[in-house]
Amino acid sequence: MIVSARDLSRWYGEVVGLNKFSVSVNEGITGLVGPNGAGKTTFIRLLTGMIRPSAGSLLVLGEVPFDNPSLKARIGYCPEHEAMFENLSSIGFLSWQARMKGYSASEARSRAHSCLNTVGLPTLERPITTYSKGMKQRVKIAQALLHDPAFLILDEPFSGVDPVARVELFDLLSSLSRDGVHILLSSHVLHEVERLTSSVVLMNHGKLVYQGDIFHVHQSIEDLVTSIRLSTSSPRELASLLISEGIIDGAEVTDTALIVDTDAPGQLYERLPSIVVKDGIDITTVEPIGTDLETIFERMVR
Repeated sequence: MIVSARDLSRWYGEVVGLNKFSVSVNEGITGLVGPNGAGKTTFIRLLTGMIRPSAGSLLVLGEVPFDNPSLKARIGYCPEHEAMFENLSSIGFLSWQARMKGYSASEARSRAHSCLNTVGLPTLERPITTYSKGMKQRVKIAQALLHDPAFLILDEPFSGVDPVARVELFDLLSSLSRDGVHILLSSHVLHEVERLTSSVVLMNHGKLVYQGDIFHVHQSIEDLVTSIRLSTSSPRELASLLISEGIIDGAEVTDTALIVDTDAPGQLYERLPSIVVKDGIDITTVEPIGTDLETIFERMVR
């Protein structure tokens, strides 16, 4: 077992971040799904030993994470927000990170090159600030892999990433899992997680809503319609294409986006990369805006 939490609680004064949260995370890839404010970040901070539990017990790889440097050496963490020295190149930033982990200068540069190769990013000398969102995500994952962790934690790794880069990240994480790295990834988009794993943990308001196979979640929400915003410079062309293929049930066109309704979001997500590559329609961001997780969770606890 990778993670075992029993009645885990964390309070911030009078604010409850986690409330008697019990969950088990097994080997492989597990999705941690919940809306903003659900407690995902608090749980991740507890897993990485950044904060101490207020109550309950938590074991990661069989050890208590708080104030445990030896355990931190076995965990890789990719935060949601970018906190890189963007004036550095990827190789410069990763080499510096490796030096901070105790590697010699030559070892650090070797590790940096190796991890860039693992995430499929060429060694670029230009500053990170010039990279695309997808490239920056790869750099963040590379820094999390510098010390060969057994357990990789990713906080919202697909946020703001375009459809093509999203598929590339799916492939990367699947490859890491096949190589034996255990992964916990958080997301507020259920359909992102199901591309990688059937094992999900749903949480809301600091509590566990459901843990198990995503199939049972789909049984509860199969009749729900999802609204998704697609940012594009060609909203009318994109609408015509999706309507002709029967993927969407309705659409609203704006100057810079297409808002669609669909009861088959998984099919839509799978189609988007080929629309960008084969049909030549640019899609810069994909953002679910309807059938929120609150509605899903209400059904799951009936």
